[in-house]
Amino acid sequence: MAATARKSVHISGPHSTQSRQPRARKKQDVSGAGSHDSRRSADFQNGIEERRPSHSHAPTLPPPTHQETRAKSEFNTRFEGINLEHYSEITRRLLSRAYPKFCPHCDSEISGDVAGRENAIRCKECHFQASRTAYTPLHHFKLPLWTFGYIFTEANKTFPQMISAAQIRRRLGVSHSTSLLLKRRLQLFLSDLVPAIRELMAQEAAEAFSGLKLPENKDVSTLVANKPVVHTDTLALFSATQRSNGGRARWRHTGQTASIYLSDKVAEQRGKFQIGTLTHNVAIKKGPILLTSLRDQTQRSIEPALKFLPRETVIMSDEGTPWLSRYFPNHRAINHSARAKDKKRSKWARNRWSKNGVHNQVAEGNQRMVKMSFLAAYGYFRPEFSQLYLNEYSALKTIRAVGFDILLSLTKRPIVGNVDDRLF
Repeated sequence: MAATARKSVHISGPHSTQSRQPRARKKQDVSGAGSHDSRRSADFQNGIEERRPSHSHAPTLPPPTHQETRAKSEFNTRFEGINLEHYSEITRRLLSRAYPKFCPHCDSEISGDVAGRENAIRCKECHFQASRTAYTPLHHFKLPLWTFGYIFTEANKTFPQMISAAQIRRRLGVSHSTSLLLKRRLQLFLSDLVPAIRELMAQEAAEAFSGLKLPENKDVSTLVANKPVVHTDTLALFSATQRSNGGRARWRHTGQTASIYLSDKVAEQRGKFQIGTLTHNVAIKKGPILLTSLRDQTQRSIEPALKFLPRETVIMSDEGTPWLSRYFPNHRAINHSARAKDKKRSKWARNRWSKNGVHNQVAEGNQRMVKMSFLAAYGYFRPEFSQLYLNEYSALKTIRAVGFDILLSLTKRPIVGNVDDRLF
């Protein structure tokens, strides 16, 4: 049998088969083959456009909204029990005070809101529009603004218990990558406050110790009472045990530095050398604190972390940093290894923790809190990201001690420096 060629007919119209629209079903003819409804359905299938009467009362669809706005609205519906506007206002205040934007035409601060666009702001004089989050730690921020204000508030409330990316993921119901990036944005924002913490400690030390000279080998407790004495010490975070080092003793590195390094042979097998973080602590009693990640305990590594302090500052430490006396004449050290004169009573001396008003208890107390907080919240973080976590703890501790407004008053505006597009 000869093949019969199929004739293709192109039917134009909104209901043509070429437009991939589903065809309407035939209505059952209940009144006969020649009814009006059957003819209308047949014409509808043949591609004839059916006209709607002018008196039709069809519902009017709302205008299409922006895709980003619709996505944020759907995200916000999952948090009916949270005051979203309150946390959005917190984020707007943080950004306006820490990262103010100025109009290039009027030279005035851009502070006006734009309806329907929470990330946009406008000039109240010439109506120039700019981004509220551009060139800030919230650069290219896709989540609603209230999420950052919520995480910032929770981090301050739960301190010294740190808030981890896993906790953010459980509270907001977002993915792991989104929660980690939100955690990074919080760390970058708090890292921008570190220069203000240095300025605050330097001002307090300059005002309290101007022209002071501590006597040698005498009790100094009355001279430094109720003054911002700086205490410094080092601690090792996530140190490696001898078991993790393959049972090998560390010959190259000694002291606390040895606990964060693996032996060369073990490091070659595992593909990594440093697994822990050596942290330098600079703290004032009931005041600010600065934590710095170090490579080792040499003077070359520790000295830059103390350069911001005035020369007359009273610094107390252990005997691990004797070179501090050359740069700070009021430096005093306590010997934690002092032996007792009466060997029958004890091996260690009674005054090995405090002697003549010299002690290092403030730094050691803060180090205990750092270890407990980091082990409970993180368990472990890699050394290359350690400074972000240390800056977060330093800023939250200082905010708890002196207040957020004082830090912002000492900050050079606008804050720019830690924004990296690769992190977003």
